[in-house]
Amino acid sequence: MNRKSKLLAGTTIGIVALVSVTFFFSMHMHDTENRLDRNQIPKELEKSPLTGTDPLSDQYVRELQKYYGATISEKSTQAALIGLRDYFAGSRGANGKALFYTVLKRAFPDHADAVMNTLDKLDRYNRWLMDNRKMLSGMSPEERVAALWEKRRELFGEDAEKIWSGEMLATEARKAKVQDTLAILNESGDTTMDEKIDVYQGALREAYEGTPERYILDQDNLLAKVFFSIDSVQEELKQMSPEKRQLEINRIRRKLGLTEQQVEAMAHRDADNALRWEAGLQYMNDREAVVQQYTGPEQEEKLNELREQYFDDEAKTIELEEKDDFFRFNRPHIYGRN
Repeated sequence: MNRKSKLLAGTTIGIVALVSVTFFFSMHMHDTENRLDRNQIPKELEKSPLTGTDPLSDQYVRELQKYYGATISEKSTQAALIGLRDYFAGSRGANGKALFYTVLKRAFPDHADAVMNTLDKLDRYNRWLMDNRKMLSGMSPEERVAALWEKRRELFGEDAEKIWSGEMLATEARKAKVQDTLAILNESGDTTMDEKIDVYQGALREAYEGTPERYILDQDNLLAKVFFSIDSVQEELKQMSPEKRQLEINRIRRKLGLTEQQVEAMAHRDADNALRWEAGLQYMNDREAVVQQYTGPEQEEKLNELREQYFDDEAKTIELEEKDDFFRFNRPHIYGRN
């Protein structure tokens, strides 16, 4: 059995085990990349915001009432609105959640607050999953199922069984399939880059083809970012010279479906990122010297000067981040992403 066959076999075994577990890691796509999760949005509603229909219009409200009105009092229906809420949040910026609530109040005045409460609990559940993903991944399938249901019932009581049934359960299973593949690929240092790509794309197609989340397969840029987050991919890229690394990153993007125009634009962004990281790492060295040498107001004055020197217009943003104990250049430099 060759290396690719071994990897495919391991992936298949892991997927089969996790489908029944329905373990939801929220994937890398759920983070920070502004993904619009529409997996629970009826096609008619999905089209309305994209074609410019005013969400506050009577037509939009009628559509909501048509598709959700008969069962809006049920927790499972309320939970299904998380995709629409995330759509508003992703497309309307800081005002998205407030606009979503306003639309809810128009469509379902007696249930809007209950919907928001249900979605808040779902957010807590998803955060718990992310915070405990290592613990959960170390459990047996039976233990993991028990832990998941315990948390669901803690948050939703008897409604948990209604929420995690049908499409919600199937959605989590599909995400588990992909997350399992990512976990296997993280450790696949003995496979070629093309083998990793083939397994990754195959798992995505298997998970999402013909499902409500089919749109994920069209998010080439986002899927490329996820691929570059795989540990074994980064390890291979780190071993290359900067020139060879960029050529390989470009090749991977093409193989993952990006157009030549996209590849060229992203290569320019990669070059900018490389310069930022070079300056950022030098800043961190200089910053450490300032911290060691000065204290109190004098230290803060020196740090302000240093941030102005390195970051110009972004100096204030860097200062606010550091006050929150966030140091962006202490994060990993993920080639192809940041």
